[in-house]
Amino acid sequence: MTGRTPGRSPAGLRVAIIVATGLGLILAAVMVRAIVDRADDGEDGTAVDGNTTPATDARLGSETVEGEQPPLPAGSEQPTTGPAEGSDAEADPEDGDRQDADPADEQPPVPSPDDMALPTSVEGMIDALDEAETAVRDPLLSTTMIDQWGRRQQALYRQLSLNPDWAPDVLAGADPTVADAVAANYEARRSLSALVAGEQTSSALPAWRVVPPLPAEELLGLYKQAESQSGIPWEFLASIHLIETRMGRIEGVSTAGALGPMQFLATTWAECCEGDPLVPADAIAGAAAYLTIRGGPDDMERAILGYNNSQRYVEAVTAYAAVMMDDERAYHGYHAWEVYFRTTDGLIRIPVGYEEQAPVPVDEWVAVNPETVFDPPPVDG
Repeated sequence: MTGRTPGRSPAGLRVAIIVATGLGLILAAVMVRAIVDRADDGEDGTAVDGNTTPATDARLGSETVEGEQPPLPAGSEQPTTGPAEGSDAEADPEDGDRQDADPADEQPPVPSPDDMALPTSVEGMIDALDEAETAVRDPLLSTTMIDQWGRRQQALYRQLSLNPDWAPDVLAGADPTVADAVAANYEARRSLSALVAGEQTSSALPAWRVVPPLPAEELLGLYKQAESQSGIPWEFLASIHLIETRMGRIEGVSTAGALGPMQFLATTWAECCEGDPLVPADAIAGAAAYLTIRGGPDDMERAILGYNNSQRYVEAVTAYAAVMMDDERAYHGYHAWEVYFRTTDGLIRIPVGYEEQAPVPVDEWVAVNPETVFDPPPVDG
């Protein structure tokens, strides 16, 4: 007998320890292999269920965000990125913490200015004009957006001119930053409507070609060059150009026989001008020269009367010029204004691309192009 405590022999104990250690290593290897297998799932573009997925981590049902932690073994705490298990939210590949917005909170898309309905009330007109006049002056807007706001601006003033009883309240309610422009544009529209009020309404569209104008900045350069040579403020040249041919959109001979972007009679051109009246640069320089002969720039009212012997014409030219003198950015709105023509079927918008060698019966045109009829909605009240 020795002094050992009864129990396993040393050899038996060593065997037990070796067996336990071996079993532990085997279990650890199995667990490591399971983790590796989970990490491999989806990396080759195939998910564990056989459905193809992007060659990104499909472990939690979403693409892996760079820097995301790998999945933890079963029973561990869920990772903080991505939705918790059982959550209704889906992981966003751009932001693991953000949940899908509630559809009830989503705002409907804002229509483009071309698609906005015309106002049917005084309050609606005040808001719409404030918005349009502000937008055409915004230097951060693209040319495309400025053009859309300019077209809406033009349509709003036509709508207002059809509802003159609105005018006092609209002019009084306009935002102070654009109130002078709103008043001037409305008065110009009224003057031009009065100018043609006595003319017989046509049952045919004219034999015109309607083309895109030169870019706004290019035309502005021509106006300012003519001003530097003649002293005639460029704003008056732009205003005349706007009224005569919508800044060069109309190519055709007027009922009076005038031609070119600034509408010169051949006899008048021969007396004062050089070059070709059909070329924009020559025509604008010629208009400046002619206005100088007729009294400008010292007496622009007399000079404009020499251009068109109508006080209504003078009022319209002066009103548009005043708006541009107050804020040069207003010119960009006018540059977008389109061609309209009064007919027995109503006011017709003649789009760029129109090209007719002979007058076109308006009813035939409208039958094919009903969208060109200016047909504002009924007004409230």
